Amino acid sequence: MNAKQRLRHWREDPISFVMDNFHPDTLDDWQSEILSCFPHEQRIAVPAAKGCGKTCVEAWLMLNFISTRVEANIAATSISSDQLQDGLWKEIAKWMHRSPFLLQAFEWQKTRVVAKERPSTWWMSARSWAKSADANAQSLTLAGLHADHMMFVLDESGGIPMPILATAEAALASGIECKLFQAGNTTT
Repeated sequence: MNAKQRLRHWREDPISFVMDNFHPDTLDDWQSEILSCFPHEQRIAVPAAKGCGKTCVEAWLMLNFISTRVEANIAATSISSDQLQDGLWKEIAKWMHRSPFLLQAFEWQKTRVVAKERPSTWWMSARSWAKSADANAQSLTLAGLHADHMMFVLDESGGIPMPILATAEAALASGIECKLFQAGNTTT
């Protein structure tokens, strides 16, 4: 399988992407289900308990999306900048460093992962808002982002303010392929 064929295969089969790049011992059934439906669903919401591996799945999906879509843009947010940096961004770094392919193609930075060949147009970004921000300022966290291949990831989504959710949802109408993935502990 040549490189283009492999990327096409990984795009349609994220489980293969995970197994080929990260070599986990096993996948939980729910992780396999999420990975399998990812290519076919625009919106995925995962209610999950603490410690089940939801942040791991978020990282895998983000790395799959950025790897298999040319000039993909991904914006990720969480309930706080600390949660985003210490949870999701750390998880992305962990899995990137297990994959020679990802280390060759992308560069991990404090708040971004960028394609080495086109860092200004092919990236994922960690985005947060000030705790004192009003609804309008919160909505700007994800505002103005558009790309042919766009993904929004809302980590710990049960605690994310509604204006941010609304902005992500509205952005799904543009582009060739736009996705929204959210996961978090249920709040009710």
